[in-house]
Amino acid sequence: SVSWARRGVQETGINAEYMGIYLFTMKYLFIALLALSVVAEHGVDVSTLHPDCKCLKSHGQNFFVPRCYTSVGRVDSNCAKNLENAKAAGLRADLYIFPCVSCGNPAKQITDTIAAVGSHSVDIWWVDVEKLNWPKDHAKNRAFIKEMVNELKAKGKKAGIYSNYYMWQEIVGLDWSELSGLPLWFARYDKTESCSTYQPFGGWKKPAFKQFQGTTTLCGGGVDLSVSCQPNFTFISFCLLYTSDAADERSSVDLGGRRIIKKKK
Repeated sequence: SVSWARRGVQETGINAEYMGIYLFTMKYLFIALLALSVVAEHGVDVSTLHPDCKCLKSHGQNFFVPRCYTSVGRVDSNCAKNLENAKAAGLRADLYIFPCVSCGNPAKQITDTIAAVGSHSVDIWWVDVEKLNWPKDHAKNRAFIKEMVNELKAKGKKAGIYSNYYMWQEIVGLDWSELSGLPLWFARYDKTESCSTYQPFGGWKKPAFKQFQGTTTLCGGGVDLSVSCQPNFTFISFCLLYTSDAADERSSVDLGGRRIIKKKK
């Protein structure tokens, strides 16, 4: 309040002009913090070469997740080109690895994928745990997945898990929580972006992303649609510009604000 400011000036001996600058700055900083908004990221994953990543960006997509290893035991030949196109379009790129369980040697599947990716920038390397040719032996399945994750970590990659309640239950058992420290991307095709439909499993209290719609068409290519469950904040940067003259004259102080990240829902 004004009385508080005056009392502070009297007790500390601070020049009233400097106090005015301080109060002016704090006022607009407070207003800007109130304007800080929470936004969700939207993205797609693909199992083929997408024809137009720039179009995806213009349609509000923020991240792009191509398949880079296939369930038949080989690197996806479209992986590198998809990553290249995503970068050119300004999309953040993850990738997913669909394990070939019957092929064995999970560590080699990881190293083959890393070699195929080369120098392309990838954020999260998702290990796809869904029902396809997994044996009924939970212990063996856990060991297979863990070896993949360990190899990713050993190579300095950020691993994540793609699955859902029923897949996890059948493949490794709901009680296996050893990987709950990794990001979780869960699938539930209810065509709603709300992550409140998440049913906890595997020790994950909150998912990182939700895949809410299966194969659909966007920008001329087949995609699955996902949304972030732990939204990012938009950031606002402030700069207080003044000279020695401005310090002596409150009217000369220029407080400017610049939004450095802007994301649309």
